[in-house]
Amino acid sequence: MKSKNSLFGFLISAALLNAGLTSAFAADETIRSLAEERGRFIGTILNSEWFNDNIEPEFEQIHKTQFNVVVAENEMKFDATEPKENEFNYTKGDKMIAYAQANNIRVRGHALAWHSQVPGWVNDYKGQKEKLLKVLKNHIDSVVGHWKGKVAEWDVVNEAVNDEYNAGWRSQGSVWYEGIGAEFLDSAFVWTHAIDPDAELCYNDYSLEWGMRENSKASFVVEQVKRWKKNGIPITCVGTQTHIEIAHETTPQNVRDFAKALAELDITLNITELDIGFPKGSAGSLGAADYAKQGHLYRQFMDVFLEEPNMGEFVIWGLTDAHSWLDEQQGKTEGLLYDKQYKPKPAFDSIMVSLKSHPASEVKTPYTFKKDTIPSDTTVQDTTVKDTTVRDTTAKDTSNAIMKFTGLQKLSMHLAGRTLFITGTSAKPSTVELFDMQGRPVFSTKCEKGSIDLKHTAEGLYVVRIRTGSTSYMQRIAIK
Repeated sequence: MKSKNSLFGFLISAALLNAGLTSAFAADETIRSLAEERGRFIGTILNSEWFNDNIEPEFEQIHKTQFNVVVAENEMKFDATEPKENEFNYTKGDKMIAYAQANNIRVRGHALAWHSQVPGWVNDYKGQKEKLLKVLKNHIDSVVGHWKGKVAEWDVVNEAVNDEYNAGWRSQGSVWYEGIGAEFLDSAFVWTHAIDPDAELCYNDYSLEWGMRENSKASFVVEQVKRWKKNGIPITCVGTQTHIEIAHETTPQNVRDFAKALAELDITLNITELDIGFPKGSAGSLGAADYAKQGHLYRQFMDVFLEEPNMGEFVIWGLTDAHSWLDEQQGKTEGLLYDKQYKPKPAFDSIMVSLKSHPASEVKTPYTFKKDTIPSDTTVQDTTVKDTTVRDTTAKDTSNAIMKFTGLQKLSMHLAGRTLFITGTSAKPSTVELFDMQGRPVFSTKCEKGSIDLKHTAEGLYVVRIRTGSTSYMQRIAIK
């Protein structure tokens, strides 16, 4: 875990930078700017509506202001780039590349070899091994060659492990495995590397966030990575998609464990398709506590991302709830950082708080990252008419109450059950303040007897600040 001083640093800087502001963050601070300072890439997709020029002007402005890595929702997949055999269509992919280059945004390529979203003509060769090998190689040679040097990272193989957690490759429903066998994976990596030796090459899959137990998808992938590395297969990264629901509270720690296992193999772990949805039937009945819980989970994932040195990309599968696959395809809802009116949710605040609580000097990066090569946003480069950067305007999202930190001195605290014990106070009563992980005040009270009863406080992570005279002390606590 990070030092508590990291959290103190955030609280101090928030107070000094934001006096008089309704937002908890300085006017020129964005997810992107904080990510770049830390040598990390945080991004989201360009939705198919963007490619079809059927999206609100706010979308693009927020997208390029807040994020520094991008991936196409569907427009670089096999069926989009080679709809007919050996007839390639790069129009929409080229549009994204031009946008990314104009705004100095890193590009992920998704995806080269996948059993889904292959055009019908590929299935005409089902069972014909030599033909399918030629088809796959020709596709990789052409697509990777077309965007060589422009795509920083490819999902070379996508979703090739069984859903049944029985430690095996997806043997049914995959034209590639059924026709070629497991060697299609090795070949895809070798061919991609041969065309673009500078690109990062990923294996990408879902349900990798469920833990490293025996016969899990994650443990199977780790064993396959070991084999690939031993055999000289040029894999450099693994992507965990991480499509989860609000109840999946163990997943951040599972991702941390997965990252550590891959670090031992010198492999980068990227979060590639994160969304944290609510059950679809809950739409319209969600309250502040629900969104705070969602924000807390996003915060935990960002903490893991910043604290594990072999994690480099954090990609959310959508920008706004107005354009999301969750409602139509996943039976979930409202899983992204911005609501349907493009207003930032507590999840946005949580990511900003996590970034600020991890000083750039303490965050390691697996990349050679040159911040001075990434220019600030300019309206000259906009491809939409209206330049409307949306910033956080949540009235209660403020750290104005958190004043200058003056030192630990003799104050201390510890939590026993639901009772917070405070020691080192003087004859003066101490003021005890509780904040949620978005920096919002929960309550403030006087401590007369050296303890505070928290039995009515909801479970979760909080920041406690004690003030006695000019002495102030802050600490993160977990209420269970």
